[in-house]
Amino acid sequence: MEIGKLLKIRREQKNLTQQQVAVRFHVTRQTVSRWENDRSYPNIDTLVELSFFFDFSLDEILKKEELIVSKEKTE
Repeated sequence: MEIGKLLKIRREQKNLTQQQVAVRFHVTRQTVSRWENDRSYPNIDTLVELSFFFDFSLDEILKKEELIVSKEKTE
């Protein structure tokens, strides 16, 4: 699963708005939207914080993203 989709699913499971997540992680609501739509990615420090807050494995996410990027480069 891509980072953006996972973030959106986990945010919705916690019944949080993008604005609430933005305030919690000291970013703008637009930044959260870009993350969820895979138009940008959180920096590594924020990604670690997000993984604790939303309870997901960084290893699984990063390896999956690496596979997606590798596949796109070969196409």
